Amino acid sequence: MPVAHEIKGKEPDLYIALKTGIVPSEALARKISDAVCDQIGKIAKPRKVWLVPDMPKTRSGKIMRRVLGAISNRGDVGNVMTLANPEVVEEIRKMVQK
Repeated sequence: MPVAHEIKGKEPDLYIALKTGIVPSEALARKISDAVCDQIGKIAKPRKVWLVPDMPKTRSGKIMRRVLGAISNRGDVGNVMTLANPEVVEEIRKMVQK
């Protein structure tokens, strides 16, 4: 999700939901960030890689990117009670706002 940056204008945050059994770690987040730099270029280097328990999804399974963008930019996520997993929004917000 794009995050406002003074110099660059926008800077990406990456939200990654790991498969069951994969343990989140700073080393894994760093490896993902390095892979983005290698594959796309340093211009796409993420501000932060967030290893989250799940993505906020609609009942049909679509990822609610606007919710993730609002969390990254510390904005209002709006009403999330219609999501299939509204509890994950608060979990992600707590991670980001630490």
